[in-house]
Amino acid sequence: MHDNNISLMKQAGWSAELLYQLIANIKDYAIYLNDLEGKIVSWNIGAEKVFGYSTSEAIGQHARIVFTEEDRDNGVPEQEMKTAVAEGCAEDERWHLRRDGSFFFASGVLYPLYDEREKHTGYAKIARDLTERLNLQEEIRELKESVETRVRERIGEFSESNESLRLEIDYRQQSEQLRVALLRKIVRAQEDERKRIARDIHDNIGQQVVALKLKIKAIEDGHKDDAELSDQILWLQKIANQIDAEVDFLVWELRPSVLDHFGLSAAIKKFSREWAEHFNIPADFEEIGLNSKRLIPEIETNLYRICQEALNNVSKHAGAENVSILLEKRDSSVSLIIEDDGKGFDSSDHAVLTGSDRGVGLLGMKERAELVDGAFEIESSIGNGTTVYVRVPMRFENDDNSLENAPL
Repeated sequence: MHDNNISLMKQAGWSAELLYQLIANIKDYAIYLNDLEGKIVSWNIGAEKVFGYSTSEAIGQHARIVFTEEDRDNGVPEQEMKTAVAEGCAEDERWHLRRDGSFFFASGVLYPLYDEREKHTGYAKIARDLTERLNLQEEIRELKESVETRVRERIGEFSESNESLRLEIDYRQQSEQLRVALLRKIVRAQEDERKRIARDIHDNIGQQVVALKLKIKAIEDGHKDDAELSDQILWLQKIANQIDAEVDFLVWELRPSVLDHFGLSAAIKKFSREWAEHFNIPADFEEIGLNSKRLIPEIETNLYRICQEALNNVSKHAGAENVSILLEKRDSSVSLIIEDDGKGFDSSDHAVLTGSDRGVGLLGMKERAELVDGAFEIESSIGNGTTVYVRVPMRFENDDNSLENAPL
């Protein structure tokens, strides 16, 4: 942490304590701060839990201690810091190293820190252990292999070629049904986890930030004649407001309450507005034919996540100046169309569609459309922007053909 920041916090000790408690008491996330050289200067309870180092052991060490030997040799810690400065943050999912030498898989993001003069002072890292999710994926893989083994054994019991062919068809159908059912189960679990995390962040961090802002306001009212302290209070108010805004946006991205309470149209409208303000890219939203009628939760959730991922791709890759979003009832289906005027890409390039984070995002959108029996298409060419088309059968809330009880 920069010396100037430390000095300001010492002169206003009450705010430093609140900020310390805000970060230090979060247990589910590892949060630590590095100086410009990558040395650890702050280490919360969550970091102790995730990485196994106590605060006294971690402080002063280089952040490389939590990376694997291979990542250290490849300069991954240093590259993360460069990416964070260049792009505003550096996201990653990789294996990390605990104090006891064991490995675990984590998702993290590194943010650059700046003082009130916009001078770069260090970095903040937030990470979460994803080992349980990997274990669940492994269980699914083993279950799928078990099903495949049983089907192959049954095929071997028949000598007639036509019977073998029939069994092969059955096997493929069962495997696809199993894949979709298991994927649906994972998505439901992810959405439940998103709800829980969003609620915890709102209830815990959100309330502490409010308390911090109120305390800063009270100090300001009591020291209006102290010019030097007033400048410091103004800086603290700026930081508190920034934290408040980032917490709100994080909660919104995790799980918008408006989706549960008011439905898909209201959720996309609000998200597109928040997204446009956050990334400074105009986004126009229009709904036709639905008249705010509620679709079943599975359709609303998956169409919302498709829209969210499409806009995230725009912010990362498109270089667009405008985005339009259309949600429309067409006969017995619902269509979602997201169009941007960005630089586009060659949608026939297999390497782009499979070997990049854009490709991963497109695959995720396609799978979400298939989960609700929908179709997904993308049209793009270099210099002509990108258009995402999604079309799903219309199912309204309380319909008997809900996917809620689909076999798992």
